[in-house]
Amino acid sequence: MDKPSRSRDSRSSSPQGRRSNKDSRRGGGVKKTSGPTRSTGKPRVDRPKKVDGPKKEEPRRLEPEIPQEIYREEIDKQLLHELSSLASDNAEQTARHLLALVYFMSEDPERAHAHGVAASARAARVGRVRELAGIAAYNAQKFDVALRELKTALRITGDPSMWPMICDSYRGLGEPLKAIELSKAPEVKKLDKDGQIELRIVVSGARRDLGELEAALTSLECKELQESNPQWSARLRYAYADTLHALGRSKQAEEWFQKAAAVDINQETDAQERAELLR
Repeated sequence: MDKPSRSRDSRSSSPQGRRSNKDSRRGGGVKKTSGPTRSTGKPRVDRPKKVDGPKKEEPRRLEPEIPQEIYREEIDKQLLHELSSLASDNAEQTARHLLALVYFMSEDPERAHAHGVAASARAARVGRVRELAGIAAYNAQKFDVALRELKTALRITGDPSMWPMICDSYRGLGEPLKAIELSKAPEVKKLDKDGQIELRIVVSGARRDLGELEAALTSLECKELQESNPQWSARLRYAYADTLHALGRSKQAEEWFQKAAAVDINQETDAQERAELLR
């Protein structure tokens, strides 16, 4: 797997203007009179009264436009419940950004990421929001942002399911050794079977990044290669076939590409085409 794998799931206003202090003071704040003072005989200068400037306000965030079709969707009650710590109008707008994030995730990752940024800014303390923002950043290959969001989500929720994506984000940043190191962390023991398979694929990719092809193949050798799971079987078999091909084992690679194609219902991979090329 030459590139990091993509895993599972997805107030527009210009800044207000500030009034200048010059508008509240004449002549730059100094008013001269023509008459001399009694004590010095020099022209008198009246000291300007202290005028408080306008209070500084945080500029409004520039956010991506939410499509009208998103506004026509009903927001899931569970999602609103997770956003209940926010003010009602902010919760609704954050939910709309999350719906837009999911809507654009596959067809326009950059746009999905923009909605993730907006949602994260609005709900920085909501773990689910930070997780979805991290997933969107990961899919847009913004791996530094993905790491920040996913690590924050993990601290808030304690949910280890995002650990493989965190490891793969380090791969995306050119740090395969860090990905391998984290694959041995205590969090790994908390992963369910799906998460463990995802991590196998990530570790194999990290080994390939380091040129360790045999170790990459070993990372993928498990009984789950024989299972048919809609979540990961196609990608697991594809990674195994691709590594076999990199090792020059073309016949075995063709066989496993065929096996990957057989379970690739959603056509996540080009396994069938790869198999045909090896015939």
